[in-house]
Amino acid sequence: MNYDPSFDQARLNQLAAQCLANNSAKGKVIFLSDSEDNTLDVASFRFDEPDAIEDLISSGFKTYLIGLLDTLLINRAEHNQPNASQGIVYVDGDRIDLKWVTRDEAEALR
Repeated sequence: MNYDPSFDQARLNQLAAQCLANNSAKGKVIFLSDSEDNTLDVASFRFDEPDAIEDLISSGFKTYLIGLLDTLLINRAEHNQPNASQGIVYVDGDRIDLKWVTRDEAEALR
């Protein structure tokens, strides 16, 4: 099976529709994998509003995002894509965008 570059954003859009309909928070999630199987090891949630994390937990977003990131990391590594072990999820209200970054970029933001 070939790598589908739209897979990541399509899954994130589904998650946003499911959990972020009433979200007003803005922030980012920096994530990394150091595992041989490329599963998620670290996810650092950075949001402008202190209560944002609690709202994201109660909506299920945080739990679902962690599972989705695990899937996306593994999928990207299986298809030998660049920067397959780290990235940043940007959340702006009901929008989610993902950027795969270098290890140095992820570490600098973490």
